[in-house]
Amino acid sequence: MLLQFFKSIYQYASRAIVWAFGGLWGLLEPTIPFAAICFLAIALDCYTAWRLSKRVKTKHPKANDGKFKSRYARRMFTTLTIIYSCVVLGYLVDVYIYPFVDLFLANWIAGGFCAVQFLSVLENESSENGQTWARALQKILVNKAARHFDIDPADLTTGKQEEVTTN
Repeated sequence: MLLQFFKSIYQYASRAIVWAFGGLWGLLEPTIPFAAICFLAIALDCYTAWRLSKRVKTKHPKANDGKFKSRYARRMFTTLTIIYSCVVLGYLVDVYIYPFVDLFLANWIAGGFCAVQFLSVLENESSENGQTWARALQKILVNKAARHFDIDPADLTTGKQEEVTTN
């Protein structure tokens, strides 16, 4: 009798879980392309940050180890979680709160995030890069080498290679 009771609870619980998962999937499925595009944008940003790290390591060996650290991966995961939450929220507001107006909020949110990541990629690629296009971009963009790798900006311009303390 007790075994039969647990079997029936298991059957209903497993059906309820599958039903809830299917409903959640159906609700969030339209936002997956936005998530994929944002993931590609942040992956490209991480790749260019790693390339910058390698350039800094070459030019300033004591300032940086040139490796990708787990805290950067954690920060990337947090950023992806936040942006996906914003995209989902924008999609839900667009579909359920303002269905009579085509706001395309998920598109705007993902597009804004990708634009910010594109600027970050340009900053990464132009920092500590001696090419003409990079020097031109550095006149209007931030030099990320100083900010991300604990290097004194004066060392970048004067060529000093002093030891830098890290956290």
